[in-house]
Amino acid sequence: MTDATIRTAIVFVHGLPQERRPLDTLDAFTKAALGPDAVVHPRPVEATDSYEARRYVTADPHCVEIFEYDWQFHQSARRYAGLLPMILRVLLRRPRNVPDPLFGIWRAVWLALLTPVVLALCLLTLGGYFLSTGVPAWIVGLISSALVLAIGLGAFRTVSVALTRSFVTAGFVDVARYLDPLPQSYAARRAIRGGLVDLLYVLQQGRFARVIVVAHGLGAYIAYDALLSLWAETHELHATPQTGLAHLAALEDGARELRPDGGVTAFQTLQHALWQDLRMQGNPWRITDFVTIGTPMALADLFVARPSVVSGLSTSDPENRAALFDRLVRRGVVMRCPPRSEAQPVEGPDTTDVSFAHRGSDVLSSQAPFAVTRWTNLWYPTERGSLRGDWFGGALRPLYGLGVRDIPVPDDRPDGLRRGAAHLRYFTRPDSALTRGLRAVLSLDAVSGVEAVRSAPRPDPDTVERQVHRSWQRSA
Repeated sequence: MTDATIRTAIVFVHGLPQERRPLDTLDAFTKAALGPDAVVHPRPVEATDSYEARRYVTADPHCVEIFEYDWQFHQSARRYAGLLPMILRVLLRRPRNVPDPLFGIWRAVWLALLTPVVLALCLLTLGGYFLSTGVPAWIVGLISSALVLAIGLGAFRTVSVALTRSFVTAGFVDVARYLDPLPQSYAARRAIRGGLVDLLYVLQQGRFARVIVVAHGLGAYIAYDALLSLWAETHELHATPQTGLAHLAALEDGARELRPDGGVTAFQTLQHALWQDLRMQGNPWRITDFVTIGTPMALADLFVARPSVVSGLSTSDPENRAALFDRLVRRGVVMRCPPRSEAQPVEGPDTTDVSFAHRGSDVLSSQAPFAVTRWTNLWYPTERGSLRGDWFGGALRPLYGLGVRDIPVPDDRPDGLRRGAAHLRYFTRPDSALTRGLRAVLSLDAVSGVEAVRSAPRPDPDTVERQVHRSWQRSA
C-alpha cells in the first residue's frame, strides 16, 4: 500500500449485548460489508486504548480498514436503570398511540398479562358455583389453590425468562440504561460517547480519505451522539476560507425541495459535493456517510423526548410527542437532516430563511453535521400488528428530517425470519437483500471526489473559537 492509495475507514458500532464478543461481530459485519469472498488481514488498533480491539484491512485497490467500536465495558450504570419508566411509557397507551413496529409485541404482552387475571376470575366464579352445589369447601379450596399456584408460577417463570434471557427485554434494558437521565447513567454515557469521539478524531488526523460510520441497534444512538459532539469541536476549523463553499447555496435550495416522496438522491449528491468543498477549505471532517441499521432511533419521540408515563392514554399523544421532540431540535439536543438554521430562535416562529452557514460566514454552522454527511437508514419492516420484522427498527425521516434516506429491506429468506429474531439477523447472511443494499450504500468501489481531498490543506487551530481537549487530555 502506498501513500497514494485511497483509503476508506469503516467504523462499526454494535448494539445489543448478544454481540459482546467483538470478533464475532466484526467477522459477520465484514462479510456483510465487503462480501463473502473478501480477503482481509487482521491488524491491531493503535488508535484506541482498548487492548481487545482489532481491525481488518483489505488489499488494494480500494484499501478498506474496518474498525469495531466496543463500548460495553464503559457501561457502568445500574443494570435496570431507567427501564421501568420506559416499559410503562410503551405499555400504558391507547392502541392507536402505539408505534407500528411495537404494536404486535404490545398486544402480545397485554394478552400475556391479562390471561392469568381472566383465568383467576373464572376460577373464582367456578369455585363459588361448586360451593353452592354442596361440594366441600376444602376440596374447592385445594383445587383452586393448586390452579392459582400453577398459574402464578407459570407467569413468574415467563416474566423471569423475559427479564434475563430475552433479547427483546435486553434491548429495552440497554436503551433505557444509555438514555437514563440519572447522574450515574450520565457518567457512563459520557465515557461511551467520548471513546467513539476519540477514535473518530484520530482517524480524521490519519491517512484516510474518508470515514464511514455504520451503527446497528443502540449503537446508532451512540454513533449519532458522537458525530454531533465531534462536529461541535471541528466545524469552525479551516485553512483557506477564501475558497468558499461553492455548493452551499445549491444544498440549501435542495433542502427546500425535499418532499416526503422523493428528492433524497439529489440532496445526497449535493451533500457529497459540499463535503468536498469543506475538505478543500481545510476542515478535517472526513465522515462522508452515516449508516444506521435496525435502530430504535425510530422511537426517539418515546425514548429521547420522554413524554410522561401516562401520556399514551391521551388522545393528543402524537401531537405531544411531536412537540417534545421539536423542542429538543430547537435547543440543539437533536440535529436533523437537513440541518436547522443556526439563526433560528429557540422559542417563537421560525423564519423562512434556510441557511447552514455559521454567522453568515463561509464556515458551516454548529447545527450542520448532516449538511456534509449523508445519512442512510436500513431495516426489516414490521407490519402493524405483526410479530415478524424488526420491532426496534423503522423509518427515521418523520423524526430526523427528509434528508435521511430510508430503505426498508424486504425479508428474502426462504423460510422467513423467526418472530422477534430480525433484529439479530442483519449480518448473518452475506448474500441477503440487506447486505446487498448495505454494500450499495457504502459504495466502496466509487472514489469520485475522494482523490481531490487527499491533498486538502491542514486546518489552522486558531480558527476555532474555543479550546477543545481530548478525553485523555482531560483525564491527565
